[in-house]
Amino acid sequence: MLKCSVRARLERESRELLESIWSQISSIPVAELENTPPFAPEAIRKNIKSILQGRTKAFKYALMTQALAKGTDERINCLTIQAGAGGAGAFDARSLCKKVVVPFERQKLNNALGGSSDPYVSKPLRRPMISMDPEIVREIKYPDEWKALYEVLGTVESSMCKREVARDILREILLYLRKQICGSELRLPRTIGSEELRKILMRYLSGTSLGMGPQAVTYSLLKVFNKRTKTYEDVVSAPPTAADVKAGRVADIECKGGGGDVRVAVCVTQRLDRSKLVEELVKCKERNVANALFVAYKVEVELEAAYKKASGMGVGVAICGLVDFVLSTTVLLNGEMRKELVEDICGVLRQWGGNRAEMEFKDAVRAVLDMN
Repeated sequence: MLKCSVRARLERESRELLESIWSQISSIPVAELENTPPFAPEAIRKNIKSILQGRTKAFKYALMTQALAKGTDERINCLTIQAGAGGAGAFDARSLCKKVVVPFERQKLNNALGGSSDPYVSKPLRRPMISMDPEIVREIKYPDEWKALYEVLGTVESSMCKREVARDILREILLYLRKQICGSELRLPRTIGSEELRKILMRYLSGTSLGMGPQAVTYSLLKVFNKRTKTYEDVVSAPPTAADVKAGRVADIECKGGGGDVRVAVCVTQRLDRSKLVEELVKCKERNVANALFVAYKVEVELEAAYKKASGMGVGVAICGLVDFVLSTTVLLNGEMRKELVEDICGVLRQWGGNRAEMEFKDAVRAVLDMN
């Protein structure tokens, strides 16, 4: 049975361990989550998944709490639940869960375990130990989940390197939960501030590739803008993997009039240099498009020379940094448009690049809005 001073130390060191492992897991780029090598053998991973996808909320907390205790102090018996269970290594799992795991879940895991404030008061965990005693199993509503919990923790207790195995199980749990969080729907606040949107875009676009990020953001902005203003008959685009010429488009995004004519050709790129500028101007001139908008995360052309070149080719242009373009437009229309924009970007990325592309953007949103 752990004394008060020992219990306080366990809580402090467990909190530090949990933060340390989460820092490791949360530093994995979203695009690499699915390809991250597992931390535990397949049999353990299968049981972890069974518990975390299961119907008994209390077992999800128990899985993390019991593994955390063992990962912090190898002397603990992670099959015990109550300090009065008797024998070496008995500890108060309810207290550790309530003081360490529950606050951590709220702050970092978006209540992914279920949002309980005191999970161990649940009937399945109101017992001294986790065991497969037939009398106990008969009282469990979902015995398959209880068995999975017992097998994971039993594997820890029977292993040679108990503390390291427990820590690997913690890593596997947090990896699974991070994937779950990144793939879940965003619960956005009613409004998003201009500075928050700027930080979201800077965080997301600084790591994006293949042009999908800048194009998806710009396309979403123009769609939301047109929905509010009805300036164009339609705003059309396609994934950047589809070549404009083959798709019959003059640019990445086209703002069209009632007769299908291109009112504005929008060229979007991560980096706009002179070569890219001239290439797009030539396409506009060949298709008799009078107006072009160039939007780039990084503008690397000398503006006066660029405008002079466009004028000489008979094309009216505007050249904008992407982040400033988004902020200016959303401020002019309405602050509430920022939330609508974030939601639309998610939809475009999901349509163009699947869950992985959407997860990258959601990860940036959650980090800035402190939703992890």
